[in-house]
Amino acid sequence: MSFLTTYYPKKLNFEINGFKIYLRPPDYKDWNEWSDLREKNETYLKPWEPSWSPNELARSSFVKRVRYFEKLAIQERAYSFLIFERDNKNLIGEININNVQRGVVQSCSIGYWIAEKRMGNGFMTEAISLIKKFIFNELELHRIEAACLPRNLRSLNTLKSNEFVKEGLVRKYLKINGKWEDHILLSCIKESNE
Repeated sequence: MSFLTTYYPKKLNFEINGFKIYLRPPDYKDWNEWSDLREKNETYLKPWEPSWSPNELARSSFVKRVRYFEKLAIQERAYSFLIFERDNKNLIGEININNVQRGVVQSCSIGYWIAEKRMGNGFMTEAISLIKKFIFNELELHRIEAACLPRNLRSLNTLKSNEFVKEGLVRKYLKINGKWEDHILLSCIKESNE
């Protein structure tokens, strides 16, 4: 039995297939490709992300990250997925489900990144669409939240094209690249008759 079926709920499909991409949880063997892609995109990604640690791209950090998400998946609190192109199986980005809340809330948040050279091809739009279906159909949650820097118009438009609705501005919401930044909060609600 692989670690995927051990750590991720057994009822879930561990490779989520789309038209141009597929998603799957990270494995230790992904470190080289992941760290290379992050390193090549460092200048592009840093303005949109929390500050990178000095050993951000080290194998030991990646292994800890994979283990951390395995633990959170067991607890049904968070899930991590790498994004691959279907045609060539190249890693192009990542999308994560965080802050899973059950009870009367039934919600989560998502965060994501994609390589700069892969932008504008609809890959992230498809990744968000796939992760929405996974969240609503497999995890059976009711609400998805995403926060976006107001100046990140590409991300904002990608979320809107996936039926996320702007709820408002959240002041000093996340510490991005060493500075507390305001964010636009968006949400997508599962349509149901209940």
